[in-house]
Amino acid sequence: MLGHHASAQETSITEWKKDRDESHEPPKSIRENEAGASTLPKWSFGLNAGYAHRLFRGGQVTSHDEQEYIKDLKSGIAFGGDIAWFPWKHVGFGLRYEMYKGNAERDSSQSEKVTIQHLSGAVIHRSFLKNGKTAILTSLLLGYQPYENRSAVGRQEFTFSGKTMNWGVSVGIEQPISPKFALNLTGTAMMGAIYRLQRKTAINTETLHLSKDDSVDLSRFSLTLGFRFM
Repeated sequence: MLGHHASAQETSITEWKKDRDESHEPPKSIRENEAGASTLPKWSFGLNAGYAHRLFRGGQVTSHDEQEYIKDLKSGIAFGGDIAWFPWKHVGFGLRYEMYKGNAERDSSQSEKVTIQHLSGAVIHRSFLKNGKTAILTSLLLGYQPYENRSAVGRQEFTFSGKTMNWGVSVGIEQPISPKFALNLTGTAMMGAIYRLQRKTAINTETLHLSKDDSVDLSRFSLTLGFRFM
């Protein structure tokens, strides 16, 4: 009887321990998510390129040639790179560089070649789709933006240059291809305006102070395709 009682007690203790162990073990899905989070890279570097469109108003257009000229001047290409650091799973910080180039020409009598650069810091929010791999990256950008316009009217050549602060937002989707490589598609909207320009010619340089109505609007939208190393 004592042996039977001891055996029953041991069984009871064993079952109690089993129940306790199981109750503290997280579900399989949670364990998988935690394992996935621990393997996420904290650093990444990306390169991208694509189409960009400036958003300035062209003023009063009186001819088809002017309309086509402004259309060409607004359209351009954007390319650059960025580096990101994620100390947490969903929040990170980064640096981004982008160069915009656009040009327009009309009847060989007028032309403009525009270069806009921006170097900005970024606060990045990262979320994941249900598959746990595809990421949505939303960034708030704030930084520095130099501008240059090499233009010509007839035989007279000018170079306009300036710099300003800029801010913007971007939203992208990133799909890993391997543990160290991913593809991304990103849409970015940048805002900024210049109120002081330097105008250089072959013989002199002068500073132009612009009113709000005459300021150079650098606002633009870009859609880029890129790849990222992680």
